[in-house]
Amino acid sequence: MTKKPVLMLTHVTAADAGEIAVILARWGHPVETRRLNKDAVLPKNIKDYAGIVSFGGPVSANDEHLDFIRAELEWMPRVMAEGTPLLGVCLGAQILARSLGAGVGPHAEGLYEFGYYPVAPVGDEGELKMDAPLQVCHRHGEGFELPAGARLLAVRKSFPHQAFRYGSASFALQFHPEVNDAVHSAWFNRQPPPEDLARYGAQSVAEQTRLHADHQKAVHAWLQNFLAYWLAQGG
Repeated sequence: MTKKPVLMLTHVTAADAGEIAVILARWGHPVETRRLNKDAVLPKNIKDYAGIVSFGGPVSANDEHLDFIRAELEWMPRVMAEGTPLLGVCLGAQILARSLGAGVGPHAEGLYEFGYYPVAPVGDEGELKMDAPLQVCHRHGEGFELPAGARLLAVRKSFPHQAFRYGSASFALQFHPEVNDAVHSAWFNRQPPPEDLARYGAQSVAEQTRLHADHQKAVHAWLQNFLAYWLAQGG
């Protein structure tokens, strides 16, 4: 039996899907990528997909002057109403939170997290498939409030809301579990280096490289378990 495709919505490049696309393709799901920052159109037939993932980017979920941000804010409630598994990662999570009426904004002290930092699960382990704190990749200066009716699944002191579930099949992750060697190399093997390395709170390239090597395997093991559970919520 042919499996339904999983849709990757990216806001920078097609490669942003990283390890999430690798895992889903290995499981036999066709992976379809639409670059929203390059005028890709959001699909009308949501039920055609086994799941939909919205990834990160340098813009803000508050940037409604950008057509692709405004369109995604208006479209996500349709996905949730259809019951198709929806996953927001970093910017995608913030767009999901905003589409549910929650605020998105910068840290009060201007903190910018770029590197590997721990998140801790809360509540029922079965919902996030995380049974202990996990050192994961972050790259963000904004965070989201918890939407009304959502269940908080993971926390971190600096940006308290790290993951939530809304309804049966919609999940948000403030962090970046999709970062694999290819994504990591794309971020750092470029000239000039990423400007946000100079932001308050960002780790150095050397520290991020070491932590990526140390924690990538554990993050991707967790990610496989989580993605299998997430896809199963579509019924």
